[in-house]
Amino acid sequence: MLEDLGLTPLEESVYRTLLKRLDASAREVVAECGAHDDPRGAAAALEALRARGLVTMSPDGTRFVATSPAEVLGAELVEGRERLNRAELALAGLVEAYRVGSMGRAQRELMEIVEGTEAVRRRYVQMQLTARSSIDFFATGGHRAVGPDTTQEDRALQRGVRLRGVVDEEFLSQPEGSNNLDASLAGGARVRTVREIPLKLIICDGEVAMLPLHGQGSEVNPSLVLRGGPVNVARALFEAVWERARPYTERIREIEAVDARLMRLLLAGLTDATAAAQLGLSTRTVQRRIQSLMVRAGVTTRLQLGWHARDRRWV
Repeated sequence: MLEDLGLTPLEESVYRTLLKRLDASAREVVAECGAHDDPRGAAAALEALRARGLVTMSPDGTRFVATSPAEVLGAELVEGRERLNRAELALAGLVEAYRVGSMGRAQRELMEIVEGTEAVRRRYVQMQLTARSSIDFFATGGHRAVGPDTTQEDRALQRGVRLRGVVDEEFLSQPEGSNNLDASLAGGARVRTVREIPLKLIICDGEVAMLPLHGQGSEVNPSLVLRGGPVNVARALFEAVWERARPYTERIREIEAVDARLMRLLLAGLTDATAAAQLGLSTRTVQRRIQSLMVRAGVTTRLQLGWHARDRRWV
């Protein structure tokens, strides 16, 4: 019964014998606890009990005396409880460390922060180069990491990757903005325009996405790379914006290429002056061309011209 306190069956038998007699010689202990066949074992038990303080010797050194179990075993129980409490606290700390570590691993699998403009550029280009089936993106002005001279979208198009992009008025207002779009269209990309995009974004194969960590209007450094479930949010955002965006196409019918480009820029929301800068024309020349198109379409307002251009597939 005292095994839980660290006593062997023989030690327990010897100790109980002494508790009843209070003191006894070694021979008496052996006789009373029935250890005639193992006197050495009984002697070893007495020494073990002495070592734990459960047994002491009489002043003349001939008899063994039992000490109070409350003083010795009670103290050991208190110490055991303290060790158990410390062990429980240590175990709780280990469990928490494991939980945090596991959560950290899961988070690293789902999202990653990329810091440094050069690192963002490398990751963006890497995503373009490794895309297998599709690339969807939002683009606006002010190239921070990836510009026309570093993008790899032409190589993706050559591999047969489907490209869809939504650009905003700020993008079209940038130098060479419309020329870059024309090059993308010529390569097979599909492009639409909105007044303002929610944030910069690229999604590859519907499986991995990258966007600025701090959202709309922020620098691309640092950026957040998403995988797994969080990518679904980015995909839903892209599809929602794509559905309401205006097509920006290279479908020229009956009019000169410069006029088709002019109409696309105007339909994208650019002013006459901004469109003129994109086309390398003066504002007055752009206005004259618009007036000429209105006469040709037989309309009296720019709104009517826009409807006519869509209807006649000029853009």
